[in-house]
Amino acid sequence: MELIEKKKVEAPGIMLRIKELFFDWLFICGYLLLLLIATLIFYFFIFKGIPKFTNLQSQLISTFTTVVPLIIIFSIMEGTNNFASWGKNKLGLKVIYEGSPIKGSFIRNTLKFLPWQFGHMSTINGIYHDFNTAFSMTFLTLSMLLSIIYLSMGLLGKDKRHLADILARSSVVKN
Repeated sequence: MELIEKKKVEAPGIMLRIKELFFDWLFICGYLLLLLIATLIFYFFIFKGIPKFTNLQSQLISTFTTVVPLIIIFSIMEGTNNFASWGKNKLGLKVIYEGSPIKGSFIRNTLKFLPWQFGHMSTINGIYHDFNTAFSMTFLTLSMLLSIIYLSMGLLGKDKRHLADILARSSVVKN
């Protein structure tokens, strides 16, 4: 791990972070597009159509094909070698950690993707039951609340770190 004093590093500006997030979003969209193609091929050649799933099956499929793989991919990218996701690397940014990079990266990315997972849980439950159920409303609220907290901390905080960075003891800096 590279030891860097905080006074020698520069935090990126808001526009640079927005561009970085856009490139990471494109990376995620590419992954999801490949997943869709592979899934459709699998369903049509193996099952001769899209099977019907229960709420629980849909929740598990969503979690283990989208959220968990992306947490692992981003944790590896940001916890090893360049210490940067695809978007960060493209724009000359990296993540620095006070402790173990791989542990910090796993914590950071698990928390970073948590609002997305909560949104999935709320939406899938709403499709199978009702969007007004306590489950759907609770996880929608948690998803939105965490997203607002992350954005507020990133935009308004002095050091521009959000909750995931604080808990992972990490910072995004210019490379």
